[in-house]
This record gives sequence, structure tokens and C-alpha cells, in this order.
Amino acid sequence: MTLLREIQLLLERTYAPVPINLEQCVIGDSRCAVLTRLAGASAAGLAPAGRTFLRQEGGALHLAIFYAAPVIAELEANDPRRALNERNIAPLITFIEEIAHGVQAALLFLEGERAIETEAYARNLETQARVDTYLVLSKFAQLLGGGPIPARVGAWLRRQVFDDGYRRFGSATLRARYRAAENCARTFLRHLRQVPATDRVEVLRAFRALNWDDKLAFVRTA
Repeated sequence: MTLLREIQLLLERTYAPVPINLEQCVIGDSRCAVLTRLAGASAAGLAPAGRTFLRQEGGALHLAIFYAAPVIAELEANDPRRALNERNIAPLITFIEEIAHGVQAALLFLEGERAIETEAYARNLETQARVDTYLVLSKFAQLLGGGPIPARVGAWLRRQVFDDGYRRFGSATLRARYRAAENCARTFLRHLRQVPATDRVEVLRAFRALNWDDKLAFVRTA
């Protein structure tokens, strides 16, 4: 099974199945360039390593995922299923985030969400991607270590996921979006660590189902 498929199935087991195989949504450089132009100026400012494109047409959601060649090359040469290290962690985070975008966008669409062009939708998607990325990385670390994650490993993973990378965006809108998403996701994960292990999946599912405003309200009282 491919790494992409494994991660998609892990997210579906956590939340709910989606009627799409994201492997079939991966596109190359030329198609990414076309979709970036169609998406407008805001898409041009996004990080080049990985992108998810969403479009609604005829009552359907169209989804495409792009990974830059260095991301795939590093993961193929340095398989994270064998080890997590300073070389493969950043490409793996990019890889997981785009899969999380795809799964969460599909779930939101199935639940009736259609306002995919709004800033609130984008912030919701980015927040959930940060949560999901940390949890998938934690699962990798548990499997590799054969047990609970040592505190130093958990702290290292959090530093990788929450690295204040939003400061590098040239767009004030993007900096604000990713800063808000990081803060919301970080606060939720801090709360989740205090929840008994038997209740965490239920809490995760409830948080995922919230819109952006409700996610903010949740973390303010968590």
C-alpha cells in the first residue's frame, strides 16, 4: 500500500470514510501551473512544496493535489515508515497536510458545506490539517518506537508542525490565516492531551465537525 493511501485510510478511520481515492487526484507540474493561474493571485502566494486545489461545479467537488518533485524524492529515498528524522520530517508534514486537506474538504462537502471560497473555510481547513498532521506523525512515532511517545519526541514533533512558518508569507492575508490556524490547532492539541485516551476520538470528531467560528469558541474555553 502506498504511503498516501495509508495516511488517507488512517484519517478516514479516525473520522469517516470519503468516496474518493486521493491517489487519483495527484497532479503534475503543468496542471498545477494551470490551476494556480485559474485560482488567482492568492494561490500564487502559497507555499510551492504542496498545494490542494478545490472547485465546485455541477453539484460536485473537484479536488487536485500537487507535490513538488523534491518532496516525493525525499520521501522515496528516506521512507518515514522506517524512520523519522531531520531530513524527511518537513517533506512528510507537507505530504500529510495535503492529504488532510483532501479528506476534510470531502467530509465538509458531504456535510453540505459549499462556502469554499471564504476565509473562514480556509482557516477551518488549515486548522484541521495542523491537528491531523500532528496526530498522524504521532502515530508514525508510536509505530516506530513500539509504544508511547517519549516526551522529548512529542515536543520535537510539535516544534516541526508549529514552526511559525506563516511569517514567511508575503501576503498579510496568508500570514493572518496561518497564524490563526496554528494558534487554534496548538490550543486544541494541548486540550486533547488532557482528555482520557478512551475519549479522544470522540473529542476529535466533535472538533472536526465544528466550523471556524465554533472552533475558535471551543479553544477559548478549553
